[in-house]
Amino acid sequence: MNQVTLCADAFVTAYGKTWHFDADKKAHLKLKGGVVIDFDTARIIEKTAFKSGLGDGVRTLYHGFKGYEHLMFETQVLVNSTTGYVDCTFVPLDTDGAPIEGVCWPQPLKADEPGSYAVLNTMQGQIVPTDWPAAVCERKIFEGQMASINAYLPWWGEIAPDGGYLCYVRQAWDAAYDIEHPAGGPTRVYVRQLPSLGKMRYARTVTYCFVPAGSDYVTLCKLYRAIADEEGRPRTLKEKAAQNPNVAKLVGCCVLHVEGKTHVSPDSYYYNKEEPEKNDRLVPFAHWEERVKKLHAMGVDKLYLHLDGWGQPGYDNKHPDYLPPCKEAGGWEGMKSLSDTMQELGYMFGVHDQYRDYYLDAPTYDPDNAAMYPDGTLFEHARWAGGRQNYLCATQALDYVKRNFSQLFENGIHLEGTYLDVFTCNELDECANPRHPMTRRECIDARNACFHYLTAHGVVPSSEEVNDWAVGAQVFCHWAPFYGETAIPVPLYTLTYHDCVITPWKMEKGEYGLPENKSGFLYCLLCGGMGYMSDYAEGEALEENIRQWRVVSELQSHVAMEKMVSHEFVSEDRNVQRSAFSDGTVVTVDFANDTYEIKYPEK
Repeated sequence: MNQVTLCADAFVTAYGKTWHFDADKKAHLKLKGGVVIDFDTARIIEKTAFKSGLGDGVRTLYHGFKGYEHLMFETQVLVNSTTGYVDCTFVPLDTDGAPIEGVCWPQPLKADEPGSYAVLNTMQGQIVPTDWPAAVCERKIFEGQMASINAYLPWWGEIAPDGGYLCYVRQAWDAAYDIEHPAGGPTRVYVRQLPSLGKMRYARTVTYCFVPAGSDYVTLCKLYRAIADEEGRPRTLKEKAAQNPNVAKLVGCCVLHVEGKTHVSPDSYYYNKEEPEKNDRLVPFAHWEERVKKLHAMGVDKLYLHLDGWGQPGYDNKHPDYLPPCKEAGGWEGMKSLSDTMQELGYMFGVHDQYRDYYLDAPTYDPDNAAMYPDGTLFEHARWAGGRQNYLCATQALDYVKRNFSQLFENGIHLEGTYLDVFTCNELDECANPRHPMTRRECIDARNACFHYLTAHGVVPSSEEVNDWAVGAQVFCHWAPFYGETAIPVPLYTLTYHDCVITPWKMEKGEYGLPENKSGFLYCLLCGGMGYMSDYAEGEALEENIRQWRVVSELQSHVAMEKMVSHEFVSEDRNVQRSAFSDGTVVTVDFANDTYEIKYPEK
């Protein structure tokens, strides 16, 4: 039965709770040059109630804006009589004459009662109590664009003592969101719809899904997963393993992430002018061949090697023209020897590669292949080791992947996994080049096509982080850590998609993306993830790393392909946390005392 109704003097009443917008945050358009147009400044505002076969709603027409006489758009709010979900849709009727950079509607909802908190999918996830004493999310990566590290999942929510909601941004590829939480609160979150190729070309919808009192952040994760399943977007690891047996082989592996050749270009942001000799470094392939032999002799029987800097130019240089393998590191012969050794030991071999950063000194560089802004310009920077670069239009990426990996295969390099850098981490691109135009939505398809190519060749695809749009193709990642300005870390992504994507964790304290002084090993256990193996540790440190891997590997053998069904804070100080998985396994960790308990189901 539908328990959600529209209100004349508020937004909706849902399960007995009335939800209000923040009246101080007006719905508005953002135009180029910093111009802001509030919706309520339209000279003509026409509101009409309507009924359809799906439910009841209200349409509001806005036009007659001073200085933008032709600007006209509509908003529609529909309460679905079957689901109780509320669809809020912005419909651009005549917007081409206004240089819109963002549509900020609906306004943020208020959940300011004591005990309320926001649920934010900033990277792995966090909850923010309404009165949290510190400012949160002041730094907006990629200007808040969704479908990037800002939002592994395309929703946010709020939980109050008497109810809550989940706000699902349906076209997250063309959206950003603003999170405001000054020190002491309150929290305000709202969507900012972005133009596509310079125009608001189509209608945009956000869907509010309300939940009753007693719900929490786990409720919202389960609700969103149910929606995603109904839409047919996720593929589980079991399904991926049926297509590519190497997915199952990955379960229980430790990740050994190693370096090859490093070269930092003089025009790179990271170039060391004071000590120029530090801009070049080389570790031969043969060194890592001996390292994996040693680990195998010490009892490590499942390992995935991730090799950086294997190409002649060096790490993050001259992509996509990265071949041949670095001659100084061993060339084709040395790389094949490492690959052969990995096979002999029963290990998995994978390489780092890059098909977004497009370096201007790549031998086949052609600016016509770069992603072009609608005004005809190309984005350029020189942050990474290789120096000056554009972005390769993703429509071109798959052909370069095929070109490069065909050469690796033809030269006997046996790959069972590969890392395509930044695809699931950085923002989506668009391209206005008429030879290969691309929307952000098409960018998703182009990046996923690269993952699918690898899968078809028995190679398990990985990328830097994770994202909802890649969950049907990606198998594992480099990491999926917590956001820098995190209030209370919670594993929202893992709660949603643990059975779809394997997440490795750095094992030490103080690693990037881990809450201060918290053990990565314990987070790895709590989240049922993979663990990293040290590339250089020796003696007792290495033995401890191997001991931790054995615990992680055993846990993974039980839960890697299971759902995480719950997460809870057991102690008031949140140091003791517990997770449970769909096979019945329960993991309890104590971050204060660096202890853990794993209870496997009785067979």
